[in-house]
Amino acid sequence: MTAMKTPLLRSFLLPVMLATVAAVAALGAENLGAVKQRMDQRVPAIDALKQRGAVGENNQGLLEARGALAAGEAAGVAAENADRQAVYAALAAQTGSTADAVGRKRAARIAAASTPGVWLQDEAGRWYRK
Repeated sequence: MTAMKTPLLRSFLLPVMLATVAAVAALGAENLGAVKQRMDQRVPAIDALKQRGAVGENNQGLLEARGALAAGEAAGVAAENADRQAVYAALAAQTGSTADAVGRKRAARIAAASTPGVWLQDEAGRWYRK
């Protein structure tokens, strides 16, 4: 490219690129808001499954079945895990970490805040009841 065309392209491409980044960031924030709303709506059902011992919190910050689940229960657990993974990925991108590291840190916080009787998985992969 000639020297004359380069500043023109920069003056055109830079605003377009910035607008694209802003649009993607806004879309991500909107999606995370929807994710949080879905997760909030599932709390009573997830808490009931945990209190029943049907699911536990694994060491990756995800729910894990502790036995057979009804189809609707399994779908709810899968949806919750998908939303958690989306949140962990977003947090990892913001902090320069990995989704796995974020999930493992979240697992420790979940374990600390869990009520007695909930199944939890320690860092070594052993299950225990709080």
